[in-house]
Order: sequence, then C-alpha cells, then structure tokens
Amino acid sequence: MASEEKTIDRSMGTRIASLFQLLEKSLGRIGTKKESTDDLTQTRYVTSKIYGIVIAQDKVQKDLLFKESINIELLVNTLQSVYDDQVVISVVSILSEILGKAPFGKRASLFVNHGVSNALFHLLRQASGQDNTLPDEVLLTIHCILGHIGNKDRKFAVKARLNNALLLTLGLIKNNHNNFKNLQYLLQVFKIYTGNSVNASYVGKHNSINILFRIIALCGRKHTVVLKLALDSLNNLTKSKSNSARSVGMGGVPTLLTLFTDWHQFDTKHRYNNLKKSILNTLKNITNLKSGRKALLESEGIRILYEICQDLSECREMESLILLASIIMRKCCPRNKLPLDNVNSVVTFALPLSDKHVPDCLVVSNQDIGDISDTGNDSDHSSLDNDDDIDSDDERFRTDNSDEPDDDQIEALEQPESRSIEELKSYSKFFPELFHFENRPGSCVSVPAAISDPVLTKNERESRFKSGRRVQSFSNITETLPKSFHNSSSTNSEPDSVLYQLDKLSFRGRYSMPDVNYSDKQQDSATAVNLKTGTSVFMLDVQLPTSSKPAAKPPTPTRNVKKSKTGKRNGQSKEKRSKKKVEEPTTAIADAMYITPLPTPRGLEDADVMSTTTTTVEPLEEEVFKDPKLYTQMAGETKSVYRFEKIAYPDLQAANGSTKPEKLYNRKFGVQRSKVFEDIDRMIHPDLLIERVVFDLNKIVEEAGDNYSQQNSNLTNRDEFSIGRRLLSPGHLIFNAQFESANLRRAVQIREYEYDLILNPDINTNHHHQWFYFQVSNMVADIPYRFNIVNCEKLNSQFNFGMKPVMYSVTDDIEGNGEWMRVGTDICYYKNHFIRSSITTGGVKGKSYYTSTFTITFKHSNDICYLAYHYPYTYTTLKTHLYHWQSICDTSQIFFRHQKLCETLASNPVPVLTITAQPSIEIDGVTELKNRPYIFLSARVHPGESNSSWVMKGTIDYLLSMKPGAQRLREMYIFKIVPMLNPDGVINGNHRSSLVAEDLNRRWSRPCPKLHPTIYHTKGLLHYLNIINKTPLVSCDYHGHSRRKNIFMYGCCPTLSWIPNDTQNPASTGNKQIDNGYKTLPRLLSISSPAFCLQSCSFVVERGKEATARVVIWRQLGVARSYTMESSYCGCDQGKYKDLHLNTKILEEMGSKFCEALTRMVRPSTLTDHSAAGSKDVSQFLEVSAATFSVSDFQDDHDISSNISKGGEEESLYDLDVNCSESDEDYDEDNYDEDDANE
Repeated sequence: MASEEKTIDRSMGTRIASLFQLLEKSLGRIGTKKESTDDLTQTRYVTSKIYGIVIAQDKVQKDLLFKESINIELLVNTLQSVYDDQVVISVVSILSEILGKAPFGKRASLFVNHGVSNALFHLLRQASGQDNTLPDEVLLTIHCILGHIGNKDRKFAVKARLNNALLLTLGLIKNNHNNFKNLQYLLQVFKIYTGNSVNASYVGKHNSINILFRIIALCGRKHTVVLKLALDSLNNLTKSKSNSARSVGMGGVPTLLTLFTDWHQFDTKHRYNNLKKSILNTLKNITNLKSGRKALLESEGIRILYEICQDLSECREMESLILLASIIMRKCCPRNKLPLDNVNSVVTFALPLSDKHVPDCLVVSNQDIGDISDTGNDSDHSSLDNDDDIDSDDERFRTDNSDEPDDDQIEALEQPESRSIEELKSYSKFFPELFHFENRPGSCVSVPAAISDPVLTKNERESRFKSGRRVQSFSNITETLPKSFHNSSSTNSEPDSVLYQLDKLSFRGRYSMPDVNYSDKQQDSATAVNLKTGTSVFMLDVQLPTSSKPAAKPPTPTRNVKKSKTGKRNGQSKEKRSKKKVEEPTTAIADAMYITPLPTPRGLEDADVMSTTTTTVEPLEEEVFKDPKLYTQMAGETKSVYRFEKIAYPDLQAANGSTKPEKLYNRKFGVQRSKVFEDIDRMIHPDLLIERVVFDLNKIVEEAGDNYSQQNSNLTNRDEFSIGRRLLSPGHLIFNAQFESANLRRAVQIREYEYDLILNPDINTNHHHQWFYFQVSNMVADIPYRFNIVNCEKLNSQFNFGMKPVMYSVTDDIEGNGEWMRVGTDICYYKNHFIRSSITTGGVKGKSYYTSTFTITFKHSNDICYLAYHYPYTYTTLKTHLYHWQSICDTSQIFFRHQKLCETLASNPVPVLTITAQPSIEIDGVTELKNRPYIFLSARVHPGESNSSWVMKGTIDYLLSMKPGAQRLREMYIFKIVPMLNPDGVINGNHRSSLVAEDLNRRWSRPCPKLHPTIYHTKGLLHYLNIINKTPLVSCDYHGHSRRKNIFMYGCCPTLSWIPNDTQNPASTGNKQIDNGYKTLPRLLSISSPAFCLQSCSFVVERGKEATARVVIWRQLGVARSYTMESSYCGCDQGKYKDLHLNTKILEEMGSKFCEALTRMVRPSTLTDHSAAGSKDVSQFLEVSAATFSVSDFQDDHDISSNISKGGEEESLYDLDVNCSESDEDYDEDNYDEDDANE
C-alpha cells in the first residue's frame, strides 16, 4: 500500500513538473511574433490543470510544490504577461492554495521576494479601471493573499498607493460591510495601508472613518476579529490630526467611550484586553486635539475612565490599560495656572547698571507674567535646563544639531574680555606665598600666621601700581609691559567684621604679616613664555622686593596629631631634608616674579609618594565646628535680599548627614500611578478639597511693605523652647522659610494631611525651581503627611530612581540623635496639570510643571522639623568653618591664608584660600616654595548644589590635616581655592542663578566686573598666574548633578570638541599623538574612590559649554587638566556604595580622595627629573609624568590593589577604557509613564 502511494506521488509530481514546463514554453511565445491563439488556450488549460492538481494535494505535497521557487516565478510571470481573466483566476487561486490560510512567515517572505505583491497590485491597478472584468471573488482572493504577505513587504503601503489600490480596497469594504468573512481579509489589508501616514490622510478624505464607525457599530460582541481590525485601522487613521478632527465631528468620542464601557462590563475575565487597548489608543490620538479633549470632557470621559481604572486597580494584568487611561485623563484634565498672581520672585534686587553687559531680566518684555491664557497645544516636553556643566556633554542631551560647524560659526567663538596689565598686577596681593617671604643669606624666613587680608581699595590699588600702556586683550598680548611699576607702602585696614577681626572672638592666633617694600633701585625684566610654542610674548619690567623685618614666629596651637606608622611626624626631618639644594634661578628678577622651573618638593626624594595603607579622610572633629554663639555672630553679618526671622536649627548645630548607611528608596509597584490618580480625583471632586493657604511669603512681604528690611543682625533660634507646644486653632501644619538658604513660597492645605508646596524662583527670575529648604511644625506623630512640590521644571528627577529628601528633627537632636536623615515613602516625580506661562519657557506654549511628591510620618508630635532637597551648607556655615580652620591650623607646618577676593552684589565677602606647606628655614626653602605648581579649586557656582560644598569641605579638611599624605601634598603644590562662587544665591535660597538672574557658570567667557564680580575676579586670579608663567596644573570646579548617580568628572579633549581638529588651544601640546593626560586624574579617582564612576566621565567639548568654567579655563587660560566634578544628589549604582545614598561623610571622603589622587598623579622620579621639571610648559610636564605612570605604582595601597586585575600585569592607566558617551542609567525624558510601567 505504501509503495503504491509513493508511486502515485511520484507520478503526480512528474505530471505537475511537465505542466509547468508547458506553461514556461507558452509564456516564451506570448508577446513574440510566434504568439498564436493556441498559446493562450494552452495557458488556460495548463493553469486550470495545475489548479485542479493543487486542490487535490494535501499539505505535505503543497509544501513540496512550494519549495520549487521556479514554479512561483513562472506563476508571477504569467500574471504579468497574460491579460486573460480565466488565467488570472487560475493563477491567483493556485497562489492562494500554495500560501495556505495561515500567514506562515517563510512563505510570505518568499512570495514577496519573488514579486507576488507587485504582480497582485498590478492586477488591482487594472481592476481599478473602468474596463474591469474581474469578479469580486477574485479581488477578494487577491486581498486575502495580500493580507497574508503584507507585513513582510516594507514598501507594501507605498506600492498600494502607486497602483491606485487604496480606493478600490475601500470600495470593497464599503460594499461588504455586512459580510464579516470578506471584511476580515479586506480590513487586514486596509490596516496595513493606513499604517502609512500619507495613505491614512488620503483615505480619510474619502469617508473611510465613517465607514469604519459603521462597521464597529455592526460588529457587536460576536465578530471580535473584524472589530479588532476596524479599531486598529481607526487608530492608524486618527494619528492624523485631520482625521482626528473628522472623528470628533461625527461623534466618535462618545461612541468610543460607550464601546469601552460596554466591553469593560462584558469582559469580566479580561479576555479582550487588546480590543479595549485599541479603543484607548484611538482616544489617545483624538485627544491630542483641543476639540478632542473638549469632546471627552463633555462626554464625562474623565469620570468614566477614572471609575473603570479604579475597578481594575487590583488587577496587575490590566496595568497597560490603566496606563493608557491615565495618559488620556491627565491630558484632558483642565490645565490650571499656579495659584499665584505673579510667577516672578517674591522680592527683587536692584541691579547696578553696566555698559558691558545687560542682564536678561532687564530686557524681558513688560508682558503680564501671571497671564497663562496661552495654553496652546499641549507639549510632552518641559524645560530642559542646562543643569550643571555636563547635561549636554552626553550625546542624548546635545543641543547642537550640526556635527560639522561652519567656518563662520567657529569664527563666532566669543572672545575673552580685555584685561589691562595694570589690572592684572593688582591680583598679586592674593599670592602672599610669592611675596611675603624673603630669602637672604644668613637670615631666617618669617612664617606668617593664617590670617585674613582684605582687598585693596581702588586708591590703594592705583597707588601701588602706576599707570602704563594697556593691552587690548589678554588672549593676544604682544605689547611690551610698562617699564616699571611701584608698590607704595600702604596700611591694610581690615573691615570691621567678625570674619576678619577674629580678636573680637578671642582668637589668639592672629599675627601680622611682614610688609613688602618695593625699592626703585633694583629693577630687572622677566619674559613671559607662550605655553604652547615656548616663545616670548611680552617683557615684564618689575622691581624686586626688598627685605622687611620678619615677624615673630607665632606659637603653634596645641592639637592632637596622629602619628604615622614609623612613630615620627612628617615634619620632624625638616632640617635633614632641607639640605637637598635646589638650583637657584639665574636671574634676580626670576626670583622676584617666580617664573621658575617646576619644583622638587622637599623630602620626596626620601619619602614614598604612596602610603603603605590607604589614607582615608579623618575630618577635623565636628565638635570643633559646632559653635552656636559664633554662628549667630557670623549670621548677623550675612547680607540677604529676603528678611530672615531666625537661624535654622540644623545650621546652628553644624548638622551633618547620618553616619549610618542609608539605602536608596525601593518604590513599590503602582505608587506613582496612585499619586497621579489622586490628582485626577481632585479634578473630578473639587468640592472635597480644603485649599487653605497656610503659608504665603507674598503676603508677608506685602504686609510688611516699606518696613520689609533685610537687616538680620539679631537672629536667634528658640526651637528647643518651642517643641511640644501644639497650636489647636490652626488645625494644620505650620511652615516657615524665613531663614538662610530657605526656599518655600506658598503652602496650601489640600486635604487634611496633604499639602501643595510652591517654591520660589531664583531672585529676579520666574523659573529655576528645584532646591527647597523649609521648616514644618505642629504635626501629629504616626500620621502620614503628603507633600507635593508642584512647580518643578525638569523632565525627570532622581526622586524616580531611589532618592529621598533629607529631614532634621529638633526633638531627635535634644535626645542626642541630631543629624540629617533620609526620609520619605511613596516618593515619585511626574507631570502635573499646572501649566507654565510661555514667559517662563522662552515663548513655548503648553508646557507643564512637574510634581515631586513624598510622604513623611513624623516620630514626634509637636516637633519642629526641617526638610531639604539635600544636606544644606549655608554661606554662614562656610564663614564659621573658615574661622575654625584658621584657629586650628598648625602654622608651623601649614601656610594657610584666607583673603577677601571681592564682594558680591549684596556686599557679602567672597573668600579665597591659599594652602601650602611652610618653607624651611634654609635659603633653598623659599626657592622651593616659589617653584611649587598651583592647583585651582572652586565650588558652589550653582547655589542649589550644596553637595559640592561638602566635597570642598572634605578637600580643605584634608589639606589642613596633619596626615603625612596631606603634608606631602602641601609640599608638592600650592592650592588656590574659592570655596563659594555664588554666596548671594546660596544665602537667598536660589537654585541656579545669582542675583543678576543669570547662570554664573555661563559667564566665564566675558564676565562683567559689576554684575559678575565673583567670576570676574576669580578669572583674574587665573589670568595673573598665566602671565607669570604659573598656570595651574589642575583646575577643578565642584558641582552637583540631579539626574545621574555616582560621582564623576567632565574634562576637555580637543579631539572630542565641537570644532573639527580643535588643536589650536593652549591645552594642546603640539604633538601629533593624542594627549591623553586629561584622563589621568579621573582614572586615579576611579581606582581609589569607591563613589567615583569612570564610565560616567566624559571629555566632550560642546559649543554650548564654551562659556563654562571648565572650557574657558581650558581654552583661554591654558589649563590642560580643567575639570568639572559632579556629585549626585542621590547615591551610587556601583562600587562599595551601590544602592546607598551619598551622605556628607561620603562627600567629604570624595574631597579627600581627590587630594590623594593629586599626590599620586606625579611620580617622585618625575619630580626629581630636572629635565622634566625644567620644562616651562605645564602640560608637557604632566605629559612626561603621565607617560611614566602605571597602576603598578599603587601595589602598596590595598584600597587600590583590590581593583587591579588579578593577573598582576602592569597595566598602564592609558589602557583603561573611558566611556565618553552617556551613563549606564537610562532616563525617560518625556513623562512618568514608562518609568512607572517598569516598576
């Protein structure tokens, strides 16, 4: 029996093969001169016979026929060559039988590859003509085949349009709207057609939407397949705004809502979720139009969707539906403006007039800021601030679209401001380490104590330096400096300030500095050298300083000094180390201006650069910094724009972060969705809301009127006496934000335990809302209170990725647990219904604010608690720390100088610090001091980035410590530090700007001396170092980052610049090889610091960052190692601190690790190499040192060796991979939806 079947199959296969051979011969004669009527007859016969045989075959035999691809090609050629209805019917039927009813992927792909779709569309093109003779059954069969293979043809929709098949298919749908079997094939093809936007717009004009709504109404609950295809086609069509408008016009919104409600009630087992999802997707498209949102509101769509979502909230499988419904509801909720009369800052600051720069806040039009009637079309995007120096250093944040800038764009690079030589000379007073020591044979070196030095007045500055020729631009100095300048003796009168008159607070370590007297008898000239070419650019004629009577050496303050493992203090071998002579400069003028080779630090020949154990920071005892009386006196001198009524208790107590590890918040599933739905419930039931204003800074200012004074001289804090008292009459929480660095504008009680909070914008602006710091009291213990900060602007926040706010409890402090704690549950960040005025968005309409929400359950009733975005670090805190640093500094070993660089617009002093090692008594000690290279550090240019101040505190603590590593570091470098670049912003609770309402980190290219004094004079310090050939080896600006984790760096690489072949900058060494020295410091930090992430570092130089400190110091001032170090507000996702918050201890540790990395950046052999040290080019020196540096140098450090490959191979630091792209963390930049779906 089996043998007979095989014989039949073989004979059947032979017969089919012979028939296809006959068909091939007939096709060969058709279209030629040999064509006859017999050929057409034979083609009809052959195709009909093949069809008959194929029908009789089973699936296996059809598969064998299908495998012969030449047969498919013959059938396609037949359709394209023979224009006979009978032949077409036979061939189409054969193709339909071979393909089968199921859409098999391989068969469909083979059909497309052999041109079946082209041939069938060609037939439809002929059928669309007036002389069409093909029956509808054949056209339906053609659509059946096309429906199976359409998804495999990328150009399917285009082919349909080009062959005029769109209206033909639509006509068949209209004629068969009651025949659901035929509709299934037709709608399958039509769905693919409408996936093309051009096709969708075209068929929409031909009444296709009305036809689809008619089919949807007829389907009922029985014909679910057809209903799904119709809804999918409608979803594709409504992606076009014109089609959405047509749907609204014919009442489509209430129809879809009714359909969705019916299926929700019918489908109790959730078997038809795809149907309901298609309905919601269509509504989502329609509600993109204002008319669609209005129609949904009029149909009570928000209430319907909200109630259905509440029914489905317990079902995890329905999350995708709830997500879609929430998008629609939030989109259609009424867009309200903030409950404010004006979005400008509550108070303003009168800015000085400047002919060099006009602030943006003075050129804004007088349009009513509070008017938000310009709702416009909704936008899914909010303001993407240039947060930090690095947001657009990643490719995903790039602001420039062109990869290849035009030549005129490069020429348009902003030129630096012009500085006269006389002005630059005035900065010499900020370098006492260069001018306050005398080196005379047989005389001792005077060792000044750590004291403050005020800025010279204008008259003193003019008398000190006589007038001379002015240079138009420092960046192109070619003129010769004046032949002489004189320094008239002047008395430095310190201001009447607690900060400077430290004797008022019984500080006994204050000693006078030796006077510097410049004589006219000793003159010589010094040549400044171009750092890149080595050629002379100008001559500087100066006068040598004469010796002055040395001041008496001050007594050393007593303090506990931790000994090294050898049991000896590092300073005990000074006399022995000082015997190593350093070659003196050949000219006396070089000694005067200190244009000298790089140094050989004392003792580094005999001491290892690396410690045998890891040196972690041991900060100075925190009790040293805790001095409420001193803080109160310092706070009285702080000048603010707002009126303060108290001192914040945590600041008074020198509060730090928790000493215990605090894990990132792991949000439960559905938290964000539930918060959004609670906001939607507000819209549906507004009568249930309290909406009582419980704190209003506007009202406080208005009621004070002209009596609103900024005098803060009598500030105190009585929180300890106020806790435990409950005020029954208010019946709500009591808020306060009238203290330094606070930011809260209005608090509104929404429900009994829920409050909406509105933050103040930066002074003189109407935006920049992120930093918050306020006090809350009159609470009840164990009750969850929800706080909603409703006017945030950023697209996303680390509140969605585990970050918690910080809280300080006065009651806990009294009980002995006073520290900032990470607190909160149900923390999330999402777009809300408050619309932003176009005035605040640069003219863009329809943008929304975002809500940061968190819930706090207080432990104590009637407590006083302080809530903040991050650990606060106020300007008064800095002043207090400066005082204590000065009081405990061991001046016998440490040269520590605190001076006033300038004053801010509000007349607050800006401190600049100098830290290095005291020179030895020997003659070569002063020479060695003058030869030390400089390190420049700065922080807090953005007031809201308090984490940068904590890192800076760790740096200064380490530099002033008595650790052997710190002493070696001081002997290697001179540190110039500006710890707070924006005191006014910090004092007044700004997040981003100064009082000028501008980001100071975008004003480094051309700062204005009147409007940006801190940046102007800080840049002046670097200018001065540049002209005396003491360009810093490293410059680092400390920042904070709100949307990424870990601590990381941004540097400058010429090959990653927005300018092609960007080697024409002072940082370029001129070598053909790529200078990778800028990567050394980040690599060292990644090895030694557990919080540092090398993969997050980037060295891209963007056009939009040309005015930042990092790029200006690199490009204009020639610092090849110019960095921005970013510290996350949140925590880490790698390393030792993975899944933990960054607290103040970790941030301070980062500051100390930064110092340690500077010690390790240069090998001792390089420092003692006079050929390298003699180089006048700083970048060349670092390149030499980096070239000889390898990880093997770190084997003695157990904290480093654990990160080195176990193979023990010596791996160069330059072999380590640096990922210059984006971080490991992916953020959804549009809205909360995808974030919550991934919970």
